[in-house]
Amino acid sequence: MTAAPQADLDRRGERLDSLTGLRWFAALAVFLAHVSTLLPLPSSGLDSALSLGSSGVTFFFVLSGFVLTWTWTARDRAGPFYGRRFARIWPLLAIGVLVPLALQLPQVPEPMRETMVWASISAILLYQAWVPDHILGGASPVTWSLAVEAFFYALFPFLAKPVLRRSLVWLAGAAVVLILIGWGLRVWLWEAYPPTPRPNMVGMEGLVLGVYSPIARLWEFLLGVVAAAAMRKGWRPRLSVSAAVAVLTAGLAVLWLLRDETFRVAVPFDVLPQVTAPLYALVVIAVASRDLSGHRSWLGSRPLVKLGEWSYAFYLLHFTVLFEIASRVYDKNTVLEFYRRPVEASWSNAGWALFALVATTGLCALLYQLYERPVELWLRARIGRQPKAGVR
Repeated sequence: MTAAPQADLDRRGERLDSLTGLRWFAALAVFLAHVSTLLPLPSSGLDSALSLGSSGVTFFFVLSGFVLTWTWTARDRAGPFYGRRFARIWPLLAIGVLVPLALQLPQVPEPMRETMVWASISAILLYQAWVPDHILGGASPVTWSLAVEAFFYALFPFLAKPVLRRSLVWLAGAAVVLILIGWGLRVWLWEAYPPTPRPNMVGMEGLVLGVYSPIARLWEFLLGVVAAAAMRKGWRPRLSVSAAVAVLTAGLAVLWLLRDETFRVAVPFDVLPQVTAPLYALVVIAVASRDLSGHRSWLGSRPLVKLGEWSYAFYLLHFTVLFEIASRVYDKNTVLEFYRRPVEASWSNAGWALFALVATTGLCALLYQLYERPVELWLRARIGRQPKAGVR
């Protein structure tokens, strides 16, 4: 690895379009993971491979830390930063919460309605990931991650400057410590809640918080922060994109081979974040380094950048589209029915999944052009502006 002179922190890092393209593949991976639950295929090996896509959430946490740190400047202030983040995530989050709630609430049994409503309120107010019943009780199970991101955003303005001042040696040590924390958390949870094939989650609030809460996922975000800080200082790894992808593929292959182990069968016990977070960080670093070297990448092509721009809407709405299709195919009224009583797999589901993919992509393209981007720009102009030079 080599190190160049420290980057000027008074200006933002160069635009890295390939990372935007990568966002699409992460969102698609999460989509495929939910296909394995809602529209499963007869091949258990294939379904197990698709389920690995849930690690796309870990990718988003790592990438979030990287991008925020890469674009942070000495002029940035907490207030405008919070305004920009609110403008970016909240308008679309409101749709991602209210639409599935409106579609599902009339169908769910009466005892579940109150929990679903409160889970939706906590999702909109961005504290869902702090309440175990709300994490798993909402109309869309993807919205918890936005409450996690909100916590990361709250901390970031106070972390950015101290981290960016640290040496490369300190940053390397911090990365190792963060990975150890991630594994330590998993081992501690295994001790507190020994893995079982089908946990009913009753009385296991600590396990839920240990898997989904902002505190439990903070190390993934911080891994992206220290990676970007090292690159801001001029560090460039001697690691090609193909090598980074090969290492990631090997890690996922090992997890796939262990798919029948008890700690992998149930999501709350899985080591998917622990394995993939450092590997995703390597991929992000390698892709960013290639962009900075001036080499063109198909990940930065116009079509993939567009898909990457739509990926946030795709992530928020794909489960709703999949569920609305699957609930009619299998005559089920609630999301929990699919998890508590897995449905019969069928190759015909591949066609329904493809239909859901096309429909969700088209819907999100329209939402981005007509709602998401215009509203974000309007809000940023009012609550996300940086003070002029010399103004405090």
